[in-house]
Amino acid sequence: MSLLENAIFCVFLCLIGGIATASQGVVNAKLGEYSGQGLSSTIVFATGALASMVYWLIEVKGRPGPNLALMLTKAPWWAWTGGVIGAVFVIIIILTIPKLGAGTCSAIIVCAQLIFSCVIDHFQLFGIPVARQYTIWRGLATATLIGSVAIIAKY
Repeated sequence: MSLLENAIFCVFLCLIGGIATASQGVVNAKLGEYSGQGLSSTIVFATGALASMVYWLIEVKGRPGPNLALMLTKAPWWAWTGGVIGAVFVIIIILTIPKLGAGTCSAIIVCAQLIFSCVIDHFQLFGIPVARQYTIWRGLATATLIGSVAIIAKY
C-alpha cells in the first residue's frame, strides 16, 4: 500500500500544505518589501519551478515517458493555466498582506477557496469525476465561513 492511499497520511500532508500556504503569503510579502512586488513574484516562481523540477526528477525516475508529448497535446486548454492562476495568487498575497494582515488575507482566501470548491464539486467543473451536491448543509457551512471571515477581519 502506497502512503498516498492512507487517509491519515493525506490529512497530514494537507495540514502541512495549510501551514505552508499561510507561511507563503507572509514570506512573499516580506521579500516584496526588499525586492519590489513584481520581482518578488518572479523570484517566488523561479524557486518554485526549481523545487518542482527536483520533485519531477524524483517522481519520474526510472519511468520512461515515450508518449509524453502526445499526452500533453491532449490536455484541455485550461489545464495549462495553473501557472497563471498561481501567479495571480502570489501577486494578490504580496499586495494584500501588508495592508490586511496574514490572518485576514488567509481567512478570505480560504473562504473563497472552499466556496468555489463546492461550486466545482456541484457542477463537476474541470472534469472532476465525483459530483457533490451543494446541499443546505454546505450552504450553512458557507454562511458560517463568511461570518468567520468577518469576525477575523474585525478583530
